[in-house]
Amino acid sequence: MLKPRRGDRIEIDIERLDRRGNGLGRLGAYTLLVRGAVPGDRVRARVRKVRNRLRRAEASLEELLSTDIQRSPARCSHFGLCGGCLWQNIPYKIQVRLKQDLVRTCLTEAGIDAELDAPMPSAEPFFYRNKMEFSFGSSPEGRTEVGLHVWGRFDRIFDLDACYLQSETSNRIVESVRNFAGSLSVYHLKRHEGLLRFLTIREGKLTGETMVVITTSGDAFPEAESLGRMLEETFPEVKSVIRSVNLRRSQVAIGDHDEVLSGMGTVRETLGDFTFEISPGSFFQTNTRQAQHLYRRVVELADPGPDDRILDVYCGTGAISLHLSQKAGCVLGIEAGEGAVQDAIRNSAINGVSNCRFIAGAAEDVLWQIREQGERFETVVTDPPRPGMHLKAITAICDLRPERIVYVSCNPEALGADLVRLESSGYKTDYVQLVDMFPHTPHCEVVARLRKSA
Repeated sequence: MLKPRRGDRIEIDIERLDRRGNGLGRLGAYTLLVRGAVPGDRVRARVRKVRNRLRRAEASLEELLSTDIQRSPARCSHFGLCGGCLWQNIPYKIQVRLKQDLVRTCLTEAGIDAELDAPMPSAEPFFYRNKMEFSFGSSPEGRTEVGLHVWGRFDRIFDLDACYLQSETSNRIVESVRNFAGSLSVYHLKRHEGLLRFLTIREGKLTGETMVVITTSGDAFPEAESLGRMLEETFPEVKSVIRSVNLRRSQVAIGDHDEVLSGMGTVRETLGDFTFEISPGSFFQTNTRQAQHLYRRVVELADPGPDDRILDVYCGTGAISLHLSQKAGCVLGIEAGEGAVQDAIRNSAINGVSNCRFIAGAAEDVLWQIREQGERFETVVTDPPRPGMHLKAITAICDLRPERIVYVSCNPEALGADLVRLESSGYKTDYVQLVDMFPHTPHCEVVARLRKSA
């Protein structure tokens, strides 16, 4: 039996994509996953990890021997080193086709028999992101670096020349912060000492307003206000500069508390007819223009009438709720994060929306309370986090017996599993569409609708 070992170089044909977008081939009884390979490729790959119990190995692509999909030079000089744009060397139309096949595979393997509508590609394959998180690091010579993580390495970053996912202004902000930070200490992941941890840039793509967040340790930062003034004076787009203080060892860019260094504590963005105030920790779809199309499709699928009551589960800062409010009688949003709910309430007030209310709490708990109170809803909309819905939440939704369930998912594998559970409780999936929010990556955003069976 062929048995791969770590460090082996192997030639293999890629048959299809796995559920995470890796190229999948067979080596005897083993499945070999090759990052960056796609169906129709024959590749030479180096084995990085072997899991004998699962008969599975992971490998990195070393050479493309032959292919059905011709590659083109990537625009980014960091391509291959960066853990982000895995497919930037594949023509965008083919990327969308690969994602459509990936969604179909996930649903078919789950046992969901539903036709996929034509995918909705992103009109802007580059410069589409409204949020990017960059890490601070130190070069071997001790020079301050600001960049992104090397693929597969949580402890290594590369110094960024330019990223083509956010904006040209974002790249200039990175360079300015790097120059300013040259004399400041960088947080050390092993010694847990030093100041600078993350740089986050949030942009209002349709308003032009930009927020810069510097995440630091709790060390003294006397230069903070000078940094805020420098950014505001250099970049007219910057309306808010914030220091976010992370007192924990965990590597997250959202701190324990925030300090406004310059401008306001929020920036504005528009989606459709609505204006949203975005704070440092707010969830907001990272592709603004594509989110507008996604939310319009959600409203179309929910098809609310003027007297309908809509339940929006995992509502975040209320973007979907507000879009539904234009046609529905009333909308109730549920979200675990208290901060997100406060954002949703504020966004409703800003836009003069009076038929939305929001509850903070875990979906599985709040849904059972709603069920016990005997409330009824014509439609449930759900946009859960990547792992999908809690099983108790699914059970409670089905007990409410809405006519329609509209499910927005960023993970087609979890979507397939949840659709199976919903269908086993008397619903039938009648619509599925890929909405490409993340060009150059295998990540898929999918919207599905289920109707109550007769």
